[in-house]
Amino acid sequence: MKHITIAVTLIILFCFSCKKDNPVGYPSIQISSPPSLVTYAVFDTVIIKANVSDATGLQSVVVYITNAQNVPVLATMNIPITGKNMSFTCHYPLNDFHMVSGQYVIVVKASNVTNTQFGFQQIYIDAAPTIRTGIYAITRNNSGIHVSKLDSVFNKTTVYTQGGDYSSSDVSSYYQQLYISAADSGNENTLSMPLASVSWGINGIVSPTPYFTNTYSYGDAVYISEFNGLIKYYNHSGAGIVSSMANTGYYPIKTCVWNNYLFAEEKCTSSSLRNLVVYYAPSGASYEQAAIPGPVIGMFGLDVNHLLVCGNQNSGGAYLQLYNVPGNIFYSPLTLPSANLLSVAQIDAQDYLLGFDNGTIYTYSYNTNGFTPYLNGVNASHMQYDAVNDQLIVSSGTYVYEYNCTPLSLLYTANLQGSVLNVHILFNK
Repeated sequence: MKHITIAVTLIILFCFSCKKDNPVGYPSIQISSPPSLVTYAVFDTVIIKANVSDATGLQSVVVYITNAQNVPVLATMNIPITGKNMSFTCHYPLNDFHMVSGQYVIVVKASNVTNTQFGFQQIYIDAAPTIRTGIYAITRNNSGIHVSKLDSVFNKTTVYTQGGDYSSSDVSSYYQQLYISAADSGNENTLSMPLASVSWGINGIVSPTPYFTNTYSYGDAVYISEFNGLIKYYNHSGAGIVSSMANTGYYPIKTCVWNNYLFAEEKCTSSSLRNLVVYYAPSGASYEQAAIPGPVIGMFGLDVNHLLVCGNQNSGGAYLQLYNVPGNIFYSPLTLPSANLLSVAQIDAQDYLLGFDNGTIYTYSYNTNGFTPYLNGVNASHMQYDAVNDQLIVSSGTYVYEYNCTPLSLLYTANLQGSVLNVHILFNK
């Protein structure tokens, strides 16, 4: 009898123990709208309908959208809890102007006190079209440095003026910012476009030697080269992120970011020697360097292992060299005309336009190693290629020209009544 009592007691305890340790279940999610694989456009509103239930009670329900790599791309929306079994309708705006075309996933995430469940629905989103919003020319005359906007028919409007001199400028369409740096008299100013209001800046130091030597925008957002040897990287809000230091006795000028490397042209302060120095872009730490024959006009990423470097030799005449990053060596794929290089524009990773002081713009194709005349009769001091409209913007002296590339034809001309120091194209994103 005693053994029977003990056995019954153990059975009762076991039953109560099992009931206590029984895990709470998972919420149930059914997404009824939108249908799978339906297509939306940026700025559409997705109407999401779903039923969510949980026997023990819901703690939270949220909705968000991820890209194909499962990374959230838009804000999370919290859904009010109305009961253990609830249906809801959520109006979800696709309000990120920078979303690219492709497959995305609607995610409904529901949690009870213990567990979380996910519901998924695939959709497609078409990106907003890229539109050119203006051409901006930087000019200088006796009254200062000016930023002029050229509209679609090349009517000019001066949108900004700053004192001091000029070293360089660049633009970020993603962040809608224009960067202008002085040389030895003035500041670096970041303008919010299209209103051209100063967003943030860096104070320069008036001195007989340059202070800001170059401005280069890439990603988020701008690299500032300084004569004191520093390359400082600021994000679009003006916060300093990392910096790199040139070799002792050298200072940085042109920079380029490609394949997680920062490439910098660095000049000796006491001679004409120049090096291409490679840094790790995320950390700013140096990696390797190689000598270059003279001032750099432009640097462009060609493929994961090569950088195209164009410039003029110290002894005169242009050079075009390919830099092999793993091997830390240069080689020249062709011989250039006996003239000085003024500007370079990249059409794509394989094709480039090079403007010389002999009045000719040439095309260079890496695939064929072809080098042929493209446009005669203009000394292209600066060039920008508009890939959206297949057009070329060229400055020469006080003039800015717009050419249609296919077929090649002159569209518009503007005389800005001041030396054009650079031209930039601003897009809507």
